[in-house]
Amino acid sequence: MATVFTNHWLLRKIFYRIEDLFTNPSNPSFNAQRPTMEIPTGAYNVSVEMALNSRCTSDYDGNQYKFHWGLFDDSKTISDDQIKEIVDLATVPHFTNERVQIRNAQNILSFVIDGEKQGLIREHMMIESGMQQQAVGLVCSALGVGMAFNSFSKDGRTISNADYENIEIKLNPMKPSHGTSYWTDIPPDEDKSLRRDNLSNPLRNGNKNLLSALRELRGENPNGQIATQESIGQLLWAARGRTPHLYKSKPWGMTIPTWGGEQNITSVYLIFGGILSRYVNWRWNGWAHSIESLREVGEELQAELYNLLPPHNCLIVLGRNEHFARSYWEVGYQALNLMLQAKSLNLSYRLLLVNEKQKDILLKIGIKDPAAALFTTHA
Repeated sequence: MATVFTNHWLLRKIFYRIEDLFTNPSNPSFNAQRPTMEIPTGAYNVSVEMALNSRCTSDYDGNQYKFHWGLFDDSKTISDDQIKEIVDLATVPHFTNERVQIRNAQNILSFVIDGEKQGLIREHMMIESGMQQQAVGLVCSALGVGMAFNSFSKDGRTISNADYENIEIKLNPMKPSHGTSYWTDIPPDEDKSLRRDNLSNPLRNGNKNLLSALRELRGENPNGQIATQESIGQLLWAARGRTPHLYKSKPWGMTIPTWGGEQNITSVYLIFGGILSRYVNWRWNGWAHSIESLREVGEELQAELYNLLPPHNCLIVLGRNEHFARSYWEVGYQALNLMLQAKSLNLSYRLLLVNEKQKDILLKIGIKDPAAALFTTHA
């Protein structure tokens, strides 16, 4: 695969903006006799890590450096049965007993929740909807299908007295978008002289295929293995790590989608050994894979926290940095990735959507607006 990160991304971005001023937007030209796409060989065996590393959104401009990295294929069509299969495969654990659903109209998936619910339960439904959105994106990554978000506002929209629509996802065939392949296990390109990471390089291909991991996934695994320093780093990468695709010419690729490339909607924190740290994936104008210590956590607060879920002693917390609903969806993206990676590594874990009592403790520790947390046991 050709180098995708260069030191000239900003010049390229400026060039494309100027180009857009003098050219009309291109629209796909569909042939009514288009053949149905075929799922590529090996798709059903793509690992959790490979799907995370390969995921991207798509468009029709035919230029990976200009806007979205993925390349929609307008010479083919996607069948109703293929769309149904994607939705059926995109299963997630349920943390609420409320209506959080995916509706399908042709090739547009609509993510809808019960619009009458409010307060903490509504927040949890938003996170669960984010998990569903991410599950669809990862299934598309594995099956070689293109996807793109149709957004309405940062909070979604009311569509009836009973229904609230968070976002839509459009599905269409995709061309191989990582060289000649639909998938890649390479890291982002880099200037190694700038890297000062304190976490081991993450694995970008593993032994557990994504589709079976989704099918078997639960909100907890009490009988898994104890986490190591390497597996904690792997969890952090899965939640919010850097991947090799570009967004608007810039190396913004991550294991999760972003709203317009915005990078600070949420944050990922680690609490272990009496230290609160934050995961860092960008530093010195390049990708990173590090934790940054923020403060010590006193013994009294540690005891108060870990008494919630003994015997776990390590906590990854997903916190919001704004008050729009989209931040809950992004928490959901990261929460699903954490569970999938823990499943792939067969770690002991439990994921929770925090209640008010748990939120108060995490606020006292120093986390801004905590929304979800994954507990595990570190050696």
